[in-house]
Amino acid sequence: MSYLPFVVSGLVTGSVYGLAGTGLVLTYKTSAVFNFAHGAIATVAAYLFWDLTVQHGAPWGLAAAICVAVGGPVMGLVLELLARQLAAASLSTKVAATVGVLLVVQAGTDLVFDPGVTRNVAQYLPDASFHVGSTVIRASQLIVIGVAVVASAALWVFFRTARLGVAMRAVVDSPVLLDVAGTSPTRVRRWSWIIGASFASASGVLLAPLLSELNSINLTFLVVTAFGAAAIGAFTNLPATFLGGLLIGVVQQLCTKWFTGGFWTGLSPALPFLVLFVVLLVSPRRRLVEQAPVVQRARSTWRMPLALQGLSGLGALVFLLFVPSIVGFHLADYTTALTYVLLFLALGLLVRTSGQVSLAHVSFMAIGVCAMSHLTVDHHVPWALALVLSGLIAVPIGAVLSIPAIRLSGLYLALATFGFGLLLQYMFYSESYMFTSNASGLTVPRPAWFNDVTHGDRRYYYLVLGLVVVATVAIITVNRSRLGRLLRALADSPTGLATSGTSINVTRVLVFCGSAFLAAVAGALQGANVTSVSGSSYQPLQSLVFFALITISVGSEPWYAILAAFGLQLSGVLYPISSLQSPKTQGYLTLAFGIAAVLYAVTPEDRRQVPMALQRSLDRLGFRRPAPPRTIEPVPMAPVRSAGSLKVEGLKVAFGGLVAVDGVTLEAPTGRITGLIGPNGAGKTTTFNSCSGLNRPSAGTVQLDGRSVALAGPSARARRGLGRTFQQMELFDTLTVRQNVALGAEASNAGPNALRHLISSPAERRRVAAAADQAMLLCGIVDIEDRVVGALSTGERRLVELARCLAGPFHLLLLDEPSSGLDPSETQRFGEILRRVVAERGLGILLVEHDMTLVTAICDYLYVLDFGKPIFEGTVVAALQSPIVKAAYLGGDEVEDAVGAAEPPDAPADTRSRGRHAKAGV
Repeated sequence: MSYLPFVVSGLVTGSVYGLAGTGLVLTYKTSAVFNFAHGAIATVAAYLFWDLTVQHGAPWGLAAAICVAVGGPVMGLVLELLARQLAAASLSTKVAATVGVLLVVQAGTDLVFDPGVTRNVAQYLPDASFHVGSTVIRASQLIVIGVAVVASAALWVFFRTARLGVAMRAVVDSPVLLDVAGTSPTRVRRWSWIIGASFASASGVLLAPLLSELNSINLTFLVVTAFGAAAIGAFTNLPATFLGGLLIGVVQQLCTKWFTGGFWTGLSPALPFLVLFVVLLVSPRRRLVEQAPVVQRARSTWRMPLALQGLSGLGALVFLLFVPSIVGFHLADYTTALTYVLLFLALGLLVRTSGQVSLAHVSFMAIGVCAMSHLTVDHHVPWALALVLSGLIAVPIGAVLSIPAIRLSGLYLALATFGFGLLLQYMFYSESYMFTSNASGLTVPRPAWFNDVTHGDRRYYYLVLGLVVVATVAIITVNRSRLGRLLRALADSPTGLATSGTSINVTRVLVFCGSAFLAAVAGALQGANVTSVSGSSYQPLQSLVFFALITISVGSEPWYAILAAFGLQLSGVLYPISSLQSPKTQGYLTLAFGIAAVLYAVTPEDRRQVPMALQRSLDRLGFRRPAPPRTIEPVPMAPVRSAGSLKVEGLKVAFGGLVAVDGVTLEAPTGRITGLIGPNGAGKTTTFNSCSGLNRPSAGTVQLDGRSVALAGPSARARRGLGRTFQQMELFDTLTVRQNVALGAEASNAGPNALRHLISSPAERRRVAAAADQAMLLCGIVDIEDRVVGALSTGERRLVELARCLAGPFHLLLLDEPSSGLDPSETQRFGEILRRVVAERGLGILLVEHDMTLVTAICDYLYVLDFGKPIFEGTVVAALQSPIVKAAYLGGDEVEDAVGAAEPPDAPADTRSRGRHAKAGV
């Protein structure tokens, strides 16, 4: 019986977690927008309930009804409108928008309700009690559990039986088909948001009397606990999510019994985030499928002329050099702003350059400042060495955090990093090697020369400014180096980069480690600026603010970091010239950041760009002129180093219960163009993906040049000579044509070697440039080499993708519908290029193509698939004359008989009419 009080208490809080998590999963399932502001809804409901009952004396039943049945739907309608605007937005924009809502609610709550005043809600539910043994069980506890269970069960039944509930399930799978069937997907999603927000509101009302006092941050993070429950439900399963909430609540309370001192006392509040982090780390990837399609990053193709950037940078530096003479005793605010420049350079390298998501950078600052304090104060390490070591200590932690980045992407990476930050706070902040449990916190000293009472602050400011200048130059250099190109390519297309030969796991580890180092140094410098710190200064919520700021800041490096840093520190840096200062200034700034994030997210991409008139004016002012056309002299093609082949035997690929490819055997040797044709859905692209290592076959073997590549990933197969184009092109849209083509050669040079990611020799750079020149010349795209690929037509993009393959060290190419988007003359030219590189370089090509004119003109041998099974192999002439091929793909008068003769007697009847759907125009 000693466990029963903890179990009952855990069921109470766990049922609220489950209720909130169920609402969160419902909205995510139907709209593909994960609502980081879910806890903010509960905060609004709890404060509104307090205001109605305590301030205005309303009966609790009426107040609860207003909060849940009125306030919840209203907030749901507002969020649905926002989610509709975000439907086609990138993940970072969606996260920034919902974080913006969270900031608006948090700041608005603190501005309306003074956080210095204690507020609490007395238990309003019937408080009768009875005993089970020595345990007192109250009616209010049973009511909370009952309400949550009934609400969640009713939602599950509604989902399964009601017409609208079935429509909610359908809108997840195919909103287009639902619309065709006569049900508006928008209306269905609107109801989902109403229900989800009402569940969050109910959780806020139920939580209110369980708290000693209302606090916007604590309330938000209590509901954020639902993230762990959602992870147990794989962000899709409503009953599993509710049960996960119950489990977390019970285990949390049991932890308070089991661990009453020491390190493990932090396990109880950290448990939901530990669950979130571990589930994301160990769950099979198939369970963590993004609800929304990947949206290409939108980035302006225009850059301010280099001359103007240099002048602007010089002007900013001159201003910063004179700051100590201008701002007087507020110099520390400017020093803090400079440390934030370092932080945002670190975060920008990760988020803006490489396209990763991190919601834990305040944690790296905390690690840096703690390391700095312990190294200098406890171990008497020289200050400069301690600063470097503080950054280096964060590097292995950054490497650990890159593990989720390797396994996950998008939303799940964001949640994993957020969970890591919360886990660090709850379990490690109070330990002796971090902030300790001492309320006075840590002392972070400065070097002796910077402790002078008169000139110490000024000297330290210039020290930080110098380090910021060095870091800025380093980041600009990295962005223009091989690593920078690899990082931008990683952001645009991880698949394209991997199949070009780069080990993207190495790239991810490098960028996480570099970003962690710089963020930790920023934390150490900031700590030395204020000289005394505690864990309360490094709350995980700040990471959300940082992410929102780095997303909405304009400009390239380092301008986005400067704007974000001084925007974050605006109240301090403007204090000498502002007459609007008040204790609520920071609240107003947070409110402004939140509103800015939401407005940025809902603003169409074309309106975020610098107006064309201003671009032209700045280009003229910066003496920017179009580059003169280059003349590239053709050189004889070097033949492949050795003959080889791609050989596939008995390949079978299944996705769950669906067999996509079954028993495919083919061979594509060098010196030949081999065709792989068949109807849409025949398994051709799946076969390609198995050959290039993008999916794992259920059976069969893939051999490259006589050696099995079963254990080799996409990048390793690329380095062995297997190049690839894609039906849905995998190009680096924010890079120029020349940079895209050059990466075909440069990616393999980087390979899995971290050092080669960072540097390249002059001889290597010359070889890459020469290979890119010849590939562009061969494909006829030299005249567009300086254009950004994202702005090209489909036909031009196809040629760029081919040129990237031809520039690389590949002797076997997999070309997946490469003529799609080309007009007849471009297709003819395309075919001539392929024939030439095969004849002169001895390449081997395996071609998937629907244009039979191109296939018959260039292919030497054909394989034909239908429903994932091979039905023919032979010459092109034989294929055109084959009744089986005609029936399955080319069409014919005797479709039924031909297909019937080729299929076993027990083949399903509905598979005998495929030939009627042959591609038009063949």
